[in-house]
Amino acid sequence: MGNRKIAKIITATFIAGVGVGVTSLPLINQDVSVAKASTADEFINKMSSSIQSTSKKNNLYSSVTLAQMLLECSYGQSELAVKANNYFGIKGSYYGASYSKKSLEYDKNGKPYYAVSKFKKYPSAQASIDDYAYHMRHGVSWDHNYYSGVWRENAKDYKAATKALSSRYSTSSSYHDSLNKLISKYRLDKLDNSYSKVSFNDATGSESAQVVGAGYNLYNHVSNTDSSVSQGPASRLAGKRVYLDCTGAKDDGTMWYRIRVGGTSTKYWVDGRALKFRQIDYSSMNVIGKFDGTSSDLRSHVYNSEWLSNSRGNAQRYRNQMTKIDQKAVITDYSGSKSTMYRVLVGNKTMWASSWAVELQKNYSKVSFNDATGSESAQVIGAGYDLYNHVSNTDSSVSQGPASKLAGKRVYLDCTGAKDDGTMWYRIRVGGTSTKYWVDGRALQFRQVDYLPMNVIGTFDGTSSDLRSHVYNSVWLSNSRGNAQQYRNQKTKIDQKAVITDYSGSKSVMYRVLVGNKTMWASSWAVNINN
Repeated sequence: MGNRKIAKIITATFIAGVGVGVTSLPLINQDVSVAKASTADEFINKMSSSIQSTSKKNNLYSSVTLAQMLLECSYGQSELAVKANNYFGIKGSYYGASYSKKSLEYDKNGKPYYAVSKFKKYPSAQASIDDYAYHMRHGVSWDHNYYSGVWRENAKDYKAATKALSSRYSTSSSYHDSLNKLISKYRLDKLDNSYSKVSFNDATGSESAQVVGAGYNLYNHVSNTDSSVSQGPASRLAGKRVYLDCTGAKDDGTMWYRIRVGGTSTKYWVDGRALKFRQIDYSSMNVIGKFDGTSSDLRSHVYNSEWLSNSRGNAQRYRNQMTKIDQKAVITDYSGSKSTMYRVLVGNKTMWASSWAVELQKNYSKVSFNDATGSESAQVIGAGYDLYNHVSNTDSSVSQGPASKLAGKRVYLDCTGAKDDGTMWYRIRVGGTSTKYWVDGRALQFRQVDYLPMNVIGTFDGTSSDLRSHVYNSVWLSNSRGNAQQYRNQKTKIDQKAVITDYSGSKSVMYRVLVGNKTMWASSWAVNINN
């Protein structure tokens, strides 16, 4: 229903029956004729369950929905119903599917004429029912509350709902009479008699919200429950701050609240969609906190949220106790001011604590350290990284300024720190100085090392050269594994070759050799490759 002409166009299909292939229905302002009893009863029995289920989910009167269905599709016998599963004569396309047929239209002067129009083509009757209910709850493009007078929370009975349709769904002033006669004839009102099931939860009454109100009513009890009566539009309280002391979760999925305007004792029930709650932004956390002894209520939910909350004791009783924090809630008040709560674990129960009652403990990183000789080096790139007195996010770690202040310098590395976040850190020293820093390895440029597989035999030639745990001057750093000279004339298996390119472009080669049952790296000049 994309524009205001749609209401009139659809009405034409109701009035004449031409638009939907209904030949047995009279004009709206005449008495309603009915199909044969067997045909009508069969159709009503077939559709009642689906109508009731969908109407309940959308808080509509089942009687009104089914009456419109009967009127529009001639008890399932219309051309649109048979060929397009379209039971309400709704125009347009359904996920691209449509059915074209002649319908009665009106020009801008109200003069009728016939034209070929596209109607929605549905895959099933249920899809047609669901789409109708969607339009009833979401209105038209220019007014999403266009059909709010039909909603059960706003219409005290089915007659009030059909009356609202006369001025909205149809331009005919007697449209509601046609629907009412069908409801009376087939006792469709019995489909409306099942009351909603509601689960209630009391709250303290100290939490509040603001009333929006448009399109919703106030009630003496949750709507569609025993003795529930409308107390007028919620819009009369629009903009007011109200206090909430009970929630009612209805089986149609809506949440209702019992409200009271500050300074008064009168209470009402209202659909939660008529209320505006404070904005709450949730984010995950994984830290340890400690209760600092501040007197502050612990709550079952975030205070002043749509869930309302109850006290779970006072944070003061847990003074100096540690607690796991897994969620953070930032509450923005209507004035724009912010406050924070943490979801904490006390014993085996979660609850919410004000941020001022919990002191966050640093969740330090775990680091595995390995010492090196300090003779290997790299160059500092530095951009976007800091220097530290220790690996970052560890006890007493403090930034010593940007790593970029050492950009381009050659530094010597004497220790690595593998953090549990997957990063590798290095303890560095600028040549000619004694000051050491820790820096993320991504701030360093190492010599290029190209690894190639090999499968040859070599012989140590007796040259004095260190054997290393890793390729010398690589990202892994290395430690001595003895001297190649001690293995003079011994054969060794070589399974890998490393070509190291220095910053100047000069190259050197190392081989990974097997000595006993251990692998280590030897300079190429210390090993002869056997032909």
